[in-house]
Amino acid sequence: MSIVFKGRHPTWGRGKKSSLTGTQAESPYYYWWEFLRRNEDYVACCAAGGTGELAELHEHFGDVLNDTFKNWWGKNGYRLFAEKRKPIQLKELHSAEEWDSSWTADHAMVIVVPLDLPKRYLQGFFARLLATRHKGQRGRKALSDTDASTALFRLHRNVSVTTLGKQLAVYDAVMAKKLGKDKRTLAKIGADFKLVEDAMPNSKDDLDTAMDKRNVMAATVSRYFNQARRIVANTAKGQFPNSDN
Repeated sequence: MSIVFKGRHPTWGRGKKSSLTGTQAESPYYYWWEFLRRNEDYVACCAAGGTGELAELHEHFGDVLNDTFKNWWGKNGYRLFAEKRKPIQLKELHSAEEWDSSWTADHAMVIVVPLDLPKRYLQGFFARLLATRHKGQRGRKALSDTDASTALFRLHRNVSVTTLGKQLAVYDAVMAKKLGKDKRTLAKIGADFKLVEDAMPNSKDDLDTAMDKRNVMAATVSRYFNQARRIVANTAKGQFPNSDN
């Protein structure tokens, strides 16, 4: 059976179409790796050979500093995020051997359907049973639900990889600015990353409009940076993406 993930897993293509990066930036697990690489405590743990307060986390994630994401994923990553419980398919069972003992009443409904009963009666029975057992349209469980995932490390919540990419880029730019390596203002960083479409500078803006736009961009960059900073900090807890304090 193929490996199942709650989030989109990265791919690299095959044969001549294989690449080092592939679609990794479309996977939340790539950003988990990237944000963890910016956690100073975890970096120190890696430098110390996996010892220290984060030694237990290091046993799972390993060294994220001296390898490519593709290699890390193949050695460690996919095992951390793969679902342990097999997804349940809607199908007819033809023998007792097809029964799976992991099917519980919370995730599956098993019934016997005598085929000598009238179809209309069966349709009414199914309708009444579903009304009792299936409360509305569940769809995919929210990741915040405790039983939404059986992975060793599950995603803390659903999030756009586009947003994660912007948060990471802002985090790197602001950190570089703090070190004196990036001279841009916060507003210029926000404009370069096009964080707020309505606040993009325009040569036709008057002084007040230009100032308002700069304030909006600077405030947005600060918000993105603070969210990213908390996400980085929470990777040490084995949580991602968690932007709570």
